[in-house]
Amino acid sequence: MSVTHLVHRATATTQSAFLLALPHGGQNLARRNAWASMAVDAGRARARREAAAALTDAAASHAASA
Repeated sequence: MSVTHLVHRATATTQSAFLLALPHGGQNLARRNAWASMAVDAGRARARREAAAALTDAAASHAASA
């Protein structure tokens, strides 16, 4: 058996044991990560909307003063 094969096998075994130790095979962790990602995306979307509104207001005020 090659060293690479042994390392791969040990890694796969360790990963399987780790996932079994986590509740629901890591599903809760995956859900928590997905929720955090959605929250960050929502914050970015809110910032984009606010920036677009600010640019629209600035363009309108510039057009009105010209």
